[in-house]
Amino acid sequence: MSFLWLLFACDDGDLQIEQVDFDAVNISTCGNFDEPTETTFFFKIDGDEALLLNLASGLLKNETSTTGTLTSVIPSPSNLIYRLFSDNVSQAYFCDAIPPLEPTVSKENTATAGDISINTKVSSATTTIKNYAHTISITGLSLTNDQGESITDSSTFEYGDFTTTTDNSVQLETPFSNYAAIDAFTVCTNAPSDGSIRLQKLINDEFIALDIPIDSLANMATVDTIPRKVSLETGLFKYIVLDTLVSEEMPCAYPTLSEEIQSWRYHSTAGNLSIETVENAPDAEGKLSYTHNFTLENIVLTLLGDDESVEDAALNPIENIPMGSYITSVD
Repeated sequence: MSFLWLLFACDDGDLQIEQVDFDAVNISTCGNFDEPTETTFFFKIDGDEALLLNLASGLLKNETSTTGTLTSVIPSPSNLIYRLFSDNVSQAYFCDAIPPLEPTVSKENTATAGDISINTKVSSATTTIKNYAHTISITGLSLTNDQGESITDSSTFEYGDFTTTTDNSVQLETPFSNYAAIDAFTVCTNAPSDGSIRLQKLINDEFIALDIPIDSLANMATVDTIPRKVSLETGLFKYIVLDTLVSEEMPCAYPTLSEEIQSWRYHSTAGNLSIETVENAPDAEGKLSYTHNFTLENIVLTLLGDDESVEDAALNPIENIPMGSYITSVD
């Protein structure tokens, strides 16, 4: 359970230390609805108490974070303040353009030291969005009262979670355009089934995978630009979102992933993969290679349920979308 040790100076001059618990209180903001990742002011209210956090900018991103990369320090560029009010305080006190005159601040403790870390990961995904939970933690928090007296807690204080939302890769203006910079697929060393290979691309906390029959990648240019067709209705195309960073091994191991990893699985249930093959110029040793260019045609992805309480949910069809390439060579 998280808590704060707070310092107050009593009328008789003795130092008074109180324990204040904000663990059950949710984070509030004044609502930056256009750009929620640019939110820097947070507060937690518990009756007549409030815990205010001004976070340095640039620490909230809609992507899963690497441990130790999203950090800040107190008192600058971030700061934390505890306030005790004369009466119960509301969100309007912090968010209205002209704050109310009442209640007034009775006591205040300002943090003079502390290390802030942000841990961001996907908390849920739907047919349209990915939700990111940003867990804000503070270690080595030092608070000072108005008498200049300080106390430091070396443990980690969890300030709370803040959630932001972004479109999933299917819902971008051009679906899967975030993968465009990764033109070529890589191949898994282990085959998903006899007679097929798995090709994959990965970005941060998600990946796409194609399970393609080997004979559809023949070392032969497609005639008169008439592409080969592979039906995707049996789930040969996969779009997977995870609540952790994706490693090179995960797409190849799917669906066998660690029990600690939560995933949201989008499998193709309709549509075709169009493959157009071109012959490349011989290399310096005279060896030939072939580039296979992929296009998704009228594909329907279905978000798979949990086989218990959550049912499958089909997404809107995606028309022709170029999906990169894969190169094979002649031995």
